[in-house]
Amino acid sequence: MLFLSTIRNCLIVICKLIQTKRYIVKKLLDCFDYLKRYHSDLLDVVSIMLELFIFKRENAKMLEDMIAKSSKRKTIKEDFHAILHNLIGEELYVPISSSANISKILKTLLQSSTELHNITQFLHIISQKRTTNKLYYYSTPREVNDLLALLLDLQDNDEVYNPCYGIGSIFLSLGNLNPNIHLYGEELDERLSNIARLIARFTQIKDYKLYVNDILKQPVFKAGSILRQFNKVISNPPLSAPMGVEQLKGDERFSKIGILAKNYPELVFLTHALAHLKQRGVFIVRNQTLQKSFLEEKLRDKLVKERMIEAVIELPKNIFPHQACDFSVLVISHNNKEILHINANNPHFYTKDGKYNQLRNIDEIANLFKQKKESEFSKITNIKDVKTHDLRASYYLASKMIHTNELLLADMGATIFRGQRVHGGSKDSEITYYDVGIADFSVCGFSTKFSHKKMSGDKQKIQKYRLKPYDILLSLRSIVPKVTILGECIKDHIAVANAGILILRLADKNKAIGLYCYFFSNEGFTHLKRIYEQSGEGMVYINELLASSIPPRYLLEGKKRMQEIESLKHEFESLETKLQDLKQT
Repeated sequence: MLFLSTIRNCLIVICKLIQTKRYIVKKLLDCFDYLKRYHSDLLDVVSIMLELFIFKRENAKMLEDMIAKSSKRKTIKEDFHAILHNLIGEELYVPISSSANISKILKTLLQSSTELHNITQFLHIISQKRTTNKLYYYSTPREVNDLLALLLDLQDNDEVYNPCYGIGSIFLSLGNLNPNIHLYGEELDERLSNIARLIARFTQIKDYKLYVNDILKQPVFKAGSILRQFNKVISNPPLSAPMGVEQLKGDERFSKIGILAKNYPELVFLTHALAHLKQRGVFIVRNQTLQKSFLEEKLRDKLVKERMIEAVIELPKNIFPHQACDFSVLVISHNNKEILHINANNPHFYTKDGKYNQLRNIDEIANLFKQKKESEFSKITNIKDVKTHDLRASYYLASKMIHTNELLLADMGATIFRGQRVHGGSKDSEITYYDVGIADFSVCGFSTKFSHKKMSGDKQKIQKYRLKPYDILLSLRSIVPKVTILGECIKDHIAVANAGILILRLADKNKAIGLYCYFFSNEGFTHLKRIYEQSGEGMVYINELLASSIPPRYLLEGKKRMQEIESLKHEFESLETKLQDLKQT
């Protein structure tokens, strides 16, 4: 009984602490909302809040004195403005509106705790959870920042470089972990930079040099032709950044790698950051930059060939507001003989938080990285066995789970391509062919009947994308996946799948039949459905499909299973015909 009583008391204390913390953050949010009434510019409000936090941290006694003076009905507005102006400095100071009640603001400030964890939570809410503020463009979720900081393994007097630092939300995590660092950074937007400098000051980071500069035009940290090297580099590059890459083609940072593409800004920033890297860098990249079918292959090849990838950590889906893409953390260092893959896109590492997911158990991720440890969520791959067509953690963890005789679809020699629109252009000429769509999919077994015949089209494209026997067709988008396989009779017709279809082609017809049987089964259908759901768009992604493992029994028993499916299909069609006849009598 004593033991249970002790546990109950501990739980009561914990609940009270949680409630207290929520109350404190709520008071800060109330103050933020109050200031928004008098300031039309949101960035001004953020700056003012940070000024107030600095004021309390560095002048707590003066805060109490000013409130005491106000309680005696003495005017404090002019004195407070002068004190705050002098404290913050002319360059960064944003005055509070003369219409706002200074006494009310200071009383709220006094009642609130400005401990670093409370301020971190406050900034996380206004930037990541209150998405109407649109500050998520310039910041990173709190938990992701904490993970990035842990991965850096900060040491006293480390020189840390952050290109495109935005409002500097990452500085809160860096300062909390180790403020005894030298912080360097560049940011294009002066007003964002001002906020970042206020955050750096509040965190009491030992030394910081944060510049307003366009890193693509002219790096600040450069002596002559030599770029300065930093112990650690950290970056979550802006995906919405306007990119003009033509002027960069002669730049030594990019010319050797040749990955300039205006649609992939993180690669330009990554390449820039690598030029400054001495020991270790952590970078957030879209998963598409790690995969086969995009323009980044040259950079991936370089990173693998030069043994610069230390780890790839795949993040949970939907943790960045208003981002449809999936993301990973790329850890870069030198002379790596192995790559550690950690798949944090697992319910163990995230929890639902409103409309989005929230990263959790970050200490566990950091420990897996630090110890270079294999687990159900991690795998170590020798650099010689790394396949540059796909560097995602989920790809390597999927292969880890495969039994001895199981194969990844990617290793079965599968070719996957999308259906095409082959008519309606200037190259159309007379040709008879079938335009195959989902309506032509048989309920089960081989699809043998096609209804949509066309009489003209681009002959060259039609021949290029012509369907073959044993092609497996999948709906490209669907709430419920739809799948079929083409029979031998397709060779007697010219047929092309439309743009809403994905074609999966295997050279071995028996493997194709076995694969269809797997997709047709409850096991395979559930796997397919998960791929569509995880995309967040009800869409099948080619690389997710290629990472699928096929249980060997389906490949071994495919022919027999297909015979059973075809037999039941004929029975079903016969019954359907009888039912239709019955309706006519």
